[in-house]
Amino acid sequence: MFTKLPRILSFILVGASLLLGGCASATPTPFPTLVVTAIAELPSPTNMASDAVDSGEALADEITPAASDTAVPPQTATPGPSPTASNTPRPSATATRTPSPTITPTYRPQVAPTLAETGAPTEFREGVPTPSTAVPSPVPTFETPREITNVLLLGSDTPLGSASVRTDTMIIVSINHENQTASMVSLPRDLFVYHPGKIMSRLNTAVSLGGVEQLEQTILYNFGIPIHYYAQIDFDGFEQAVDAMGGVEVAVSCRLQDWRLISPELDPEVEENWHQFALEPGIHHIDGDLALWYARSRLSTNDFDRGRRQQQLLHAMLNQGVDLNLIAQAPTLWNTYQDTVQTNIDIGRLLQLATLAPAIRENGVQHLYLVRGIQSWTTPDGASVQLPIWDGEGNFGETFSRLYHPPTLNRATRPAITVQIVNASGNPDMALLAADNLAWYGFIPVISEETPEPEATTRLEYFRDNFKDAYEWLISWIFARRRSQIEQVNEPGVTYQYRVTLGQDYNPCLNQLLQPQEFLDN
Repeated sequence: MFTKLPRILSFILVGASLLLGGCASATPTPFPTLVVTAIAELPSPTNMASDAVDSGEALADEITPAASDTAVPPQTATPGPSPTASNTPRPSATATRTPSPTITPTYRPQVAPTLAETGAPTEFREGVPTPSTAVPSPVPTFETPREITNVLLLGSDTPLGSASVRTDTMIIVSINHENQTASMVSLPRDLFVYHPGKIMSRLNTAVSLGGVEQLEQTILYNFGIPIHYYAQIDFDGFEQAVDAMGGVEVAVSCRLQDWRLISPELDPEVEENWHQFALEPGIHHIDGDLALWYARSRLSTNDFDRGRRQQQLLHAMLNQGVDLNLIAQAPTLWNTYQDTVQTNIDIGRLLQLATLAPAIRENGVQHLYLVRGIQSWTTPDGASVQLPIWDGEGNFGETFSRLYHPPTLNRATRPAITVQIVNASGNPDMALLAADNLAWYGFIPVISEETPEPEATTRLEYFRDNFKDAYEWLISWIFARRRSQIEQVNEPGVTYQYRVTLGQDYNPCLNQLLQPQEFLDN
């Protein structure tokens, strides 16, 4: 297995090793290390040094579904079965672990790009004239503190080195060296933006227009975020990375259904080789082929959910990579892994960022998505795209401004909030899915060994005198409760702040169309 480790490193050591997301729960649970994340605070985009104010407005109030461009065969294909969770054992890393050499790396200075002077485009896409008045002006560049490093992670749907490359996955990872935290934001591929000096087109066409440097300029022009480094991998490399790990475990909270090849070696151009495939809610052990399907599927969802699943897989690969001790092997495998990934990160900088991993793992990772400030639009040639809206309330600027601030529920500056989970739903997987949802937003889940009789309704209890810094607006949203439904209980000796008793009504699929503050005063 370890002959394939360079392919794992191509996506982990350059990207995921910077984001060692995982939370240490008070008692072990059967599910892999859960990711510590948090809803962001909302600072002003123009004042990055100002103190953020805690708010329940961190989730979007509206999601505009993106038009699917998935190639969907005719409905004559035969439906296929849904998978079930697998108990495939994880490969052991201890027996063949390669010791890391002792080195003292040096690294090149970190330099942020500046926006190049460009003229107005003359077309939207091939042959479609565009008046210069339709070209958006460049947004203000966010002042990036010296302690911040921005890394752009790219997944391509074509082999690296191809003449025409489309970046199907685009995630900006922002690492804060001082606070030892990290933030990440997914960029929807269908955003219709100005590519400086080129044309108006979808964001994912930038690399084919002028390489990664063109994409960096496009991000800087339209979003104001300078990119220091990038790492790019193609889908074949991604699949092989997951397979080389022995697969990864994923908490599927929402049922996902889409077309899928019956077997990966079949010809995708033959209609009979496709079937409808679904992942039901539960804990699934998935291989590289299924992981790629899970990351790319959009038929029954939207770009927001797609970005969430891609970030989820990144963390799942990371946790597995930590179990295999891959980060310690980075110097040994550095030369060989470069055949699978394209990056401008030097080994010294990579190792410097990797040393932050344990602290980032402890303090937390913030997940951001561009779901606010998007308007659906049809181009003159009939393509369905999304227009970014920079000005006004709930715009792109609010989201990007959070990249440079630590997660709200990070453990570097705030006490941990622990939640005991009692599973009275009758479904063993529900406790694991609830734990994953809690950890995703920064709480520390502790699954009780208690096995009570099934209850119809989910209950929330709180064991402190007041709700100061309790984030009741967030936990009530996670479990679809009103704030008034949280029962304040005096129970001596309880060490956790909350207890949730999962009932048969519990649904782990969070309704992202609602904002958590909608539960505050009810």
